[in-house]
Amino acid sequence: MPSLTGVYVTVADLIGLATAPIQKRRTRRATGGYSGALVSRMRGRGVDLDEVRLYQAGDDVRNIDWKVTARKEKPHTKIFREERERPTMLVIDQRRSMFFGSQVRLKSVAAAEAAARFAWQTLNARDRVGGVVIASDSLGVLKPIRSKLNVVRLLSAITDANNELSASSQPSESAEPSWHEVLMNLRRATPVGHRIVFISDFEGIAQSDLQQLLVLQNHNEISLIHIYDPLEQNLPPSGAYAVTDGSRRISFSGGIPRNQSKYEGRFEAHRTRLEDACRSRGIRFFSFSTTEDSSQALFDE
Repeated sequence: MPSLTGVYVTVADLIGLATAPIQKRRTRRATGGYSGALVSRMRGRGVDLDEVRLYQAGDDVRNIDWKVTARKEKPHTKIFREERERPTMLVIDQRRSMFFGSQVRLKSVAAAEAAARFAWQTLNARDRVGGVVIASDSLGVLKPIRSKLNVVRLLSAITDANNELSASSQPSESAEPSWHEVLMNLRRATPVGHRIVFISDFEGIAQSDLQQLLVLQNHNEISLIHIYDPLEQNLPPSGAYAVTDGSRRISFSGGIPRNQSKYEGRFEAHRTRLEDACRSRGIRFFSFSTTEDSSQALFDE
């Protein structure tokens, strides 16, 4: 069961995840480089190769460069230096398309929980963390700072955007931030050397916007977290159903094979488009549903 459930989150909910245990389970890692529909743990700091020099007493034999050793006919070892800090920017979608869920919780709640877990993990790794909160009628940008107070500010902004969502609200299309606007602001905030994590259902993202998103990989490290609800993936069993967004009401039958196939095909086409685009640029792609615990889906060993 996910840590956070229901329709809305509170700041206390998100702050509480700072000390929430991460329930790990055995699972297959993502395949295909750094992308795939399977989940994997988030990468942290690593090391960069600094130089190759003659082996000295006390050096780790596991770092011996056997190719250079064979060529020089003397043992050589690789020397590494710790990778420099990479500030993390979380892009959290809290627009109307995220205000949907058929079981356990809404996509907006799942996104808020995932963002909070990433924020606390980043701060615990002594890295700076900031974010872009995409609300139904506004866009908030917080610069990365290594501070618990800044994380709380980010979680407060997420909570505010989350609590503004409702089935009865009908913001105009011009009021809701577009992906183009999000990416323009993000490019100004993250010129180079950032880790950028997008958390969204990515509904309505145009191909041109997706390509611009991928371009950010040229100077940053990008991850896409695709959140969906099981009802978006498969129609329910045979029967007559009605769906409403608060103003419009649509009736449909779940027992018509053609409808089921068309419905499932739309979801798979959307997810495959995202996954293939990420794979082409070596970008990490995760996909998890509202019924999954984000601590298991995103932070497995």
